[in-house]
Order: sequence, then structure tokens, then C-alpha cells
Amino acid sequence: MAQRVCIIGGSGFVGRVIVRQAIRAGHHVTIACRHPEKARSLIVEGVRLIKADLSDGRGLDHAVSGADCVINLVGLLFERGRYDFDTVHVHGTEHVLAACKRHNVKQYLHMSALGAGTVPASSYSRSKGDAEGYVRQSGLAWTLIRPSIIYGAGDSFFTKFKAISAMLPVLPVIQPATRFQPVWVEDVARVFVQSIGNRHAREQTYELGGPKAYSFMELMTLLMTILQHKRLLLPVPSFFAKLLATISRLLPTPLLTTDQLLLLQHDNVVEGKCFPSQFGQPASLESVLPNYITGNQVERLHDKLDHYRTRYRKH
Repeated sequence: MAQRVCIIGGSGFVGRVIVRQAIRAGHHVTIACRHPEKARSLIVEGVRLIKADLSDGRGLDHAVSGADCVINLVGLLFERGRYDFDTVHVHGTEHVLAACKRHNVKQYLHMSALGAGTVPASSYSRSKGDAEGYVRQSGLAWTLIRPSIIYGAGDSFFTKFKAISAMLPVLPVIQPATRFQPVWVEDVARVFVQSIGNRHAREQTYELGGPKAYSFMELMTLLMTILQHKRLLLPVPSFFAKLLATISRLLPTPLLTTDQLLLLQHDNVVEGKCFPSQFGQPASLESVLPNYITGNQVERLHDKLDHYRTRYRKH
């Protein structure tokens, strides 16, 4: 059954994939984001863009009004200016939940993170855990979704290390033994979209990982093998990693932050089954990574297809 879905943060990496899958499933989609002009390629039949900022709540009432389901994807990887973890993850979630209640939204799906709240020394982890607490106490029909590292065309993990390896003969590897369970963005999006209007997803917390866990060193080795880059993978001593994080915070987009360094000291893998069976099976990293990391043409292809679909429907 078609639902009216508001996706907050729908212009981002994960959001764009959810939008496309939701449209294919027949839902009517509203995208709420701070910079709607950056998401114009997503304007196809059934999609509208609204300017909103969950950090202060502006535009949220307009965005969620009339929605059957609200999906909150907004999250930070690092803090910058007034956008810190508490402002976005905690207070931003409070603003969204309050707007949902004011407009009698039936269902709320929340993007959290694997291990949310389990590393109290990390502001990122703690704020993600605090946000989950507000969701659970909201009284809404909520669902929490906790992925490990999400990968796919335009991701902030493999794509970043690809760029670094293109510039340096040596690739530094921080906390090389830390384990991760990367999950494909299409699989994450499928969980969100199949949860829309699904009463069985009510008050559920889904942890998402790929079929296999890897150490950080194994991930970098796999990436270099696929790219055919002969690079020395150099484990980084703790003192140098701390120095790098301190210097990196001065960059517009930090390569590493002290908070991320704290998180890297802890494995990020699913306990038990890697992926909820009701949503199918997750793709393997080895089968997906080569298809986008060598060219990153997938996102541009999707945008072109959306453009031609729009022209076709108009005629």
C-alpha cells in the first residue's frame, strides 16, 4: 500500500538510495534537507523537496505534515561550528519527534549506528545512544536501524581511502586489528523501505552488517587489490594517530578526529545474525566493491536515468 513518506536527510548518500527504492515501491516521497538545491536530480514524479533543519526545528512541521511515515537519516561524522553531535543527534531527534507528534505521524524510522551508546567516552557514540532513548520513549510506532560501515558509490569510507592512496605511496592504517562488518547501501535502504507501513517492524531494533567481518588491515588490503595500487600498508602508532587527529581537525573535512580515534579502538560488528532474515540476504563486499570503486559512475548514471524519466513523464 502506497504511503506518504517524509525522508529527513534524503539528499545524502543513504537517503538518495532510499528515495529511489521508495519511489519504485510506489510511495509518495517528500525530501526534507538543509540544501534542497543539492537534491534537484531527485525531483521526479511523486517527490517534493522542502527546506528544513532539524538542529533548530525550522521547516519540520511543513515537511512532516500529512506524512504516514517519517524517516530520520540525519547524522554527523564530525562536528563543525554549531553542528555538534548533541545538537544534531540528540536535540535534532527531539525536534523531529515533537513535529511527528504534532502532526499525528503513524510511523517513525530512525537511522542510528551499530554500537550506539556503547563507547561513552565518544561523543558520537554517546549522542547516538541518547537519541535512541528519546525514540524509544516517544510513544510513536518507532523502528531503530543500526548499520555498521555503509559502503557504495560516493561513500565516506572506501572512496576516501581510494583518494588517499592515489596521492601517497604509503597508506597509514590506524588500529589495523579493529574489525568491521561493512553493509551495502542498497541493503540498508531495503530495510528502511520494507519497514514502511510494516506493523511487524514496530518497536524493533535492527542491526545490519554484511555477511563477513574484516579487520581494518584486511579492508585496506582488499581495496588496494581491487584498485591494483601497490601501496605499503603501514600500521600507525597510537601517538602518531593522536597527532594526526589533532592536526586534521583544522581541515574543512578532517581525515581523522579524536572522537573517531576512540571509536576505532572498538570492533564494529553485529553480535549474532548479521542481517534480519525477513529483509533478505546482504550482498558480499567482494561482489559489490569492484563495481563502483574503480569508476564511481553509479551515482551519475542514476541521476541521468532520473532526468530522462522526468522528461518522459512530462511528455
